[in-house]
Order: sequence, then C-alpha cells, then structure tokens
Amino acid sequence: MRQARFVLGLAGSPRKEANSTILLEEVLEGAREAGGETQMIVLNNLKVRSCQACDGCSDEGRCVINDDMQQLYPLLEKAGHILLATPIYFYAISGVAKAVIDRSQAMWARKYYLEAPPGPEKGRGYLLAVGATRGPRLFECARLTIRYYFDALNVDFAGEILARGLEKAGEIRRREELLQEARALGRSMIQGAP
Repeated sequence: MRQARFVLGLAGSPRKEANSTILLEEVLEGAREAGGETQMIVLNNLKVRSCQACDGCSDEGRCVINDDMQQLYPLLEKAGHILLATPIYFYAISGVAKAVIDRSQAMWARKYYLEAPPGPEKGRGYLLAVGATRGPRLFECARLTIRYYFDALNVDFAGEILARGLEKAGEIRRREELLQEARALGRSMIQGAP
C-alpha cells in the first residue's frame, strides 16, 4: 500500500557531488520540511545485474534474480512519490538508472500480464535531469523512458525539473533558482498529501 507522505529518491549518477543528486537532495529536504518521510537510494551503490530477459517474472510478477534490486521493489511499491534523478549521457539517462528501470520489468509483468498492479492507489513520479549541453532535444529520451517506467510502477508522471549547461561536479550549487525550485517541489508533494 502506498504511503502518501513517503518520498523515495533514486539518485542515478555514479559520481560524487553529482548535480542531479544535489537537486534530488534539495527536493527531499523540502519534503522533510513539510513533514514528509524521505529515503534516498544511490543506485550506483547497489549491486544490480541487468535484466536477463529470462521471462522468470512473467509467471508470478517477481524477478528471479537475487541481488540488491530485491530491496528496492518494496520501496517502489510503498512510495507515494518517486523521484528519479539522473545525469544525461548521450541524450539518455545514466546506465545505473537504466539497469534499475530494466529490472522493473517484473512490476510491468505483474501489472500487465497478471493484471495485478501493486495496489489500487497510484503514486506520483518526477524526473530530475541534468545535462551539460544545451541542445533543444536534450531531455526527450529521458522523458519518454521515465514515463514508461512510471507507468510500469503504477505511478503518474507528475512533474520534472530539467537543467542544462551543468557539467562540473557541484556546479548546480551556483544556480540558486534551481535549488529553490527543487525545495518548493518537495514541499508541495507533502502539502498536498493526506
């Protein structure tokens, strides 16, 4: 059962002082300020194998690979709000984030093959993405991937914060307007929750 005041943040960058992770931390801080419960998972710290396309999840809606992803599934079902924060690499999300998304095939199978989504209530999902270049189509691939990912999790795509022109680690700290926007997003998630 989803908990409306629980915010799960998935940090998809492999580097320390990552701009996308800093943005995520600000959202989570805003949620805590408003009385929410938060948890951040640094995906790069998990041992998650890539999906093996074994179809093991098709029968019971559970992944048969026994690794750290098994700890993440219950959190994805519990969270009322899920944030995925990622740098943009080659106009797509990071590899560590994509591995976790691919392993969520088990949740897709449960929802669509077995017609048993994690619960009647839907969560709300948000994309936080940071890219170095300024190309007009920089976030298109990430948006599409995240929308389908959230659908598999039974989560509505509820918003995004996208930042261009940030390359050096920690550089986002000089963009106060983005940090304030992130903090405000976190507060609004909880203020609207029962």
